Amino acid sequence: MESHFDKLWKMESKNKKDQQKFWDSRAAEFNLQLASPMAIKETQQLLNFLKEKGAIEKSSTVLDIGCGAGKYALTFAKEAKTVVGTDISPKMIAFARDNAQDRGLQNIEFVQASWPEVNLKDLGWKRNFDLVFAAFCPGIDSAEALKQMIDASRKHCFMSGFAMRKDQVMEGFKKHLGIQSKSWGNQIYFSFNLLWQWGYYPEITYQDRGWTKEYDIEQMADILLIRFNDRVRKEDIIDYLKTISVNGKITEQITAKVAWLYWQV
Repeated sequence: MESHFDKLWKMESKNKKDQQKFWDSRAAEFNLQLASPMAIKETQQLLNFLKEKGAIEKSSTVLDIGCGAGKYALTFAKEAKTVVGTDISPKMIAFARDNAQDRGLQNIEFVQASWPEVNLKDLGWKRNFDLVFAAFCPGIDSAEALKQMIDASRKHCFMSGFAMRKDQVMEGFKKHLGIQSKSWGNQIYFSFNLLWQWGYYPEITYQDRGWTKEYDIEQMADILLIRFNDRVRKEDIIDYLKTISVNGKITEQITAKVAWLYWQV
């Protein structure tokens, strides 16, 4: 029987055809962030958490869903037996492969794929991994995708997402258009409740985050255009951004509460 939370999740608006385009457009930016002090600190903090849970050991096999340019997968490969990373974006996967090669990692591979379309049986991934990991992954977008994540795991599962997030420029533009802000926390909310209904005991931990990014007007306009699924004209976005720019630059300030969700299968 379809549950209440399953139905709610299905009601969430989705536009998968734009996902690859969006993440391809952000690949170079995300790749540069790998070496930032903030990224290094967050990755080490998360690694320590997973090691305390026994989820990453020298004998572990790990699947990283939505791996991006390899932020977590590259670090996991130094601690685990083998790591597989998947991402919908070919450009993200290309950066991840280059990064693994540059680091001399031989125990990691990357597969370009959309998680909801992955066939675990065909790939030999059913119950194949000690840890199945998904950090801020939009591919976990339904009860079916969450179940598939569980089906790939032998013991440990982890996912993270935003319980709350405010992007100053994004929020300002929504207000300018008269659009009501959408909650960032639904993925974690739905996942936690579904896991509970399915008989698991998920642990949830919260982390406060804040960061600032600087963009050219053109870059910020492209990001907003994709996030709004082309519902607005780029010219209108640029006109708005010019009113808040300083010397042709846009500063995006972000505050967030990150949720870590861990459970065993």
